[in-house]
Amino acid sequence: MRKVHADKWGPAGSVVAALCCLGAAPVVWALGAMGLGFFVNDLILIPLLLGFLGATVWALRRDRPRHGRGAPLFTSILGATMTLGGLWISGIVVGAGLALLLTGSVWNWALVRRA
Repeated sequence: MRKVHADKWGPAGSVVAALCCLGAAPVVWALGAMGLGFFVNDLILIPLLLGFLGATVWALRRDRPRHGRGAPLFTSILGATMTLGGLWISGIVVGAGLALLLTGSVWNWALVRRA
């Protein structure tokens, strides 16, 4: 994928990876039933989630000079932190973090379009 689309596929990938980490996908449930749940979550999905969260924050940091506002970036950093930390706390924290991440991404998109 091209670098210019990191601000779009980053949040989408973060949502999918976080839902898989929470066990929302039937494939992950099946692997957990086979005793591979630890392997899937800790060795594949969590690094994948980290990659998508990082791509989102990187894309927003890259767009910051274009519109001159740091709030979308800081909103997304808080959301990424809550999403990752929430995996060990509660699904509600993960959901709130993903909501903040998506809010920051949409906010950034609107500012870039206006600039």
